[in-house]
Amino acid sequence: MMRKTAEIDSILLDLNHSIDAHYKWLVKMFRCMVSSDVTQVDISGQNSHHACQFGQWLNSRLAQDDEDDSYVSKINAAHEQMHLLGKELLLAIVEERSQSWHFDRFQDALLAFTSAVMDYKIYLLNIRSNIDVLTGLPGRRMLDESFDQQLLDTKSLNMYLLILDIDRFKYVNDNYGHLVGDVVLRTLASNLLSWTRYDEVAYRYGGEEFIILIKTKTDEQACQAGLRLCHLIGQKKIPYPEGEISITVTAGITRVHQGETLDTALGRADRAMYEGKQTGRNRCMFMDEHEQVTLVSTNDRITTRV
Repeated sequence: MMRKTAEIDSILLDLNHSIDAHYKWLVKMFRCMVSSDVTQVDISGQNSHHACQFGQWLNSRLAQDDEDDSYVSKINAAHEQMHLLGKELLLAIVEERSQSWHFDRFQDALLAFTSAVMDYKIYLLNIRSNIDVLTGLPGRRMLDESFDQQLLDTKSLNMYLLILDIDRFKYVNDNYGHLVGDVVLRTLASNLLSWTRYDEVAYRYGGEEFIILIKTKTDEQACQAGLRLCHLIGQKKIPYPEGEISITVTAGITRVHQGETLDTALGRADRAMYEGKQTGRNRCMFMDEHEQVTLVSTNDRITTRV
């Protein structure tokens, strides 16, 4: 599930505060060395990496089971190692048996921890920079960069690409103005975030076009997911300062096969959508690998060929 900018900002803010607290932890360790105090739980305790403020932040992130678990787990391992070697250095100094390698190992652990944190920050900032400013949805660049990996990660499910285009959007801009047009785009994006399910991710691909990647088992299930979204969009009126606007969309959907590029799958879905535009709009069309276009209906099976 894709994150909103506010959520990313909140994670980064909490991360920065926790890093600041860890600088204070480092100074506290120096004080313990000077005073020969080996009783501080967050310095020399058996689970000191859990007791410090940064460890508490890590525990809260790991408990959330998010898509960035690999980054947080890497930080967690580096953080634990840093605490372990910091305690080892403290005891060696207090017991007057420290060697240069004690300092070298702790230094390496600090650098590994800093590197892991930086990798996570870059990951979050990269996501944030790829979010469409107007709608808050992930944008075209994010789809381009993540598509191949998402296809590999489908596992036991199939992946489908749905492209939808607002019908007669130029009419909205010409008759209501571009500010109202922006309201329509933002509201549709917000609705898509609410209406898409766990294995469905929405993107703003450009202009009035949106893409949803759907992971499911069969063509019928994917097509019914596309039809559900089209119906929800058509039924939901969009408020603006002077009233309400109703919109419809035309959608094209196709199954993405392993090894296919985004452009190949998008081309099929786009041709299916174009067929829907040419035959009346306000509909969802399916194109198979043989370029056969089908009108999606509310029936369990797709039977109508165009």
